[in-house]
Amino acid sequence: MKLAAKIMLMFLAVVMLMTAAGSYFSVRRGFERFEEQQQQFARDTADAIEDQLADAWRRGGANGLLDAMRSLSVPDPRHKAQWIWLEQTRISDGTGVQIIERRAGIGGDMESRTITDERGERHLRTFYPIDLGDSPRGGLEVTGSLEPLDNAARETVVTALATIGLMAIVSLALAYAAGMRWVARPLQRLIDKTERIGSGDFSDPLPTRGNDELSELARALNKMSDQLAAQQEKIRDEAAARQATLEQLRHADRLKTVGRLAAGLAHELGTPLNVVSGRAGLIASGQLTEEEVAASARTIKSEAERVTGIIRQLLDFARPARSQREAVDMTRLLEETAGLLEPLAEKVGVRIETRLAPQLFVRADRSQLLQVFTNIVVNAIQAMPTGGVVTVATEACEAPPPDQDTGETRPYLVSRICDQGVGISPEHLEQLFEPFFTTKDVGEGTGLGLSIAYGIVREHGGWIAVDSRPEEGSCFSVYLPLE
Repeated sequence: MKLAAKIMLMFLAVVMLMTAAGSYFSVRRGFERFEEQQQQFARDTADAIEDQLADAWRRGGANGLLDAMRSLSVPDPRHKAQWIWLEQTRISDGTGVQIIERRAGIGGDMESRTITDERGERHLRTFYPIDLGDSPRGGLEVTGSLEPLDNAARETVVTALATIGLMAIVSLALAYAAGMRWVARPLQRLIDKTERIGSGDFSDPLPTRGNDELSELARALNKMSDQLAAQQEKIRDEAAARQATLEQLRHADRLKTVGRLAAGLAHELGTPLNVVSGRAGLIASGQLTEEEVAASARTIKSEAERVTGIIRQLLDFARPARSQREAVDMTRLLEETAGLLEPLAEKVGVRIETRLAPQLFVRADRSQLLQVFTNIVVNAIQAMPTGGVVTVATEACEAPPPDQDTGETRPYLVSRICDQGVGISPEHLEQLFEPFFTTKDVGEGTGLGLSIAYGIVREHGGWIAVDSRPEEGSCFSVYLPLE
């Protein structure tokens, strides 16, 4: 409606300007015609009485001239004529000598000027010079009242104002109706459609009746909506396929890690199974007292629960799970990771030490983070073939994200996994998180573990930093936004 109002006001302003201009020129033309008529009247009158005035001057001088002017009858009642001296003139009326001063401001040529008398009425005076021979210079002055013209001008102004008012009312009504029908409502529909497109809603196409510019714009918006909807569906399908592929790769990586853990868990499972077998044999021998049988049964139950817990933990890690983010206690998660990998570490002479700060939470998918830290700790264990210590530590910190140049810091939880292994050469650091890149021998690694871990951390709004020196060890720092 704002655009319609602007168009309406602009149209009204143009109409008012044209009406005012027409009225002005009409009044102006009327005055010019009156001035032309009065000048023509003065010229015709002067031509008609010039000889009569010259003869009166020769016979009676100034008095004869004035008597002749008094006897002059003016046929047009709108005008009156009189003689005007352009120089000082001495005349005698029988009682004395009278000096008539020249009319100030009048030259020797025909001219017209507007005056206002003591009653406030305007008049047009026209002077026409007449040469009487040896007389002082003078001429005929014709005066006409401008009251009829002023009345006509007032009537013209009143008519113009009434016309402007009527046209304003009609224009407002027409512009409002036309603006609402052809501008305001179509524009509002276009605005609503644009806002829906901005929010991702491409439904409800606009009506496209008509061939004006707004209809063409509506057709263009409908076409754009269809294209965006098709692109959105394509992107959704591609994202779903990508996510499915990503989940398959992550699951394959978990299964590979399970294979590594199985060797370390063989010894861990063998001990409780030997205890169960021995206690069961004692019970079967019948040589135990009733109390010893009960104690052996409790021991068998305890060791069976231990075996069940180890197997469940391994199966939970290997089983594919749907992504579900929740508040995760990082202390418990890293303790679980260390416990899961401890048999594998002990097999190669590696000890896992934890230095975990309490009460640090992140919002994340627990199973995905477990996969991240399992991959990194397994790599740390494999980097120490002759044994050593893997340190797992956590702390809260303020850090700027690496992909921002503003320098603004945010609260993060940083988890550092440091080893005392062979380290990573500088030329390999930049390729460390690339898919299928590995420094291990053929058959010992796929090169997907760190790439998958890095992708998971990035999806959670964090990043992984690496500090490594050959033959001195490596330290992986995992940054995650604090809950």
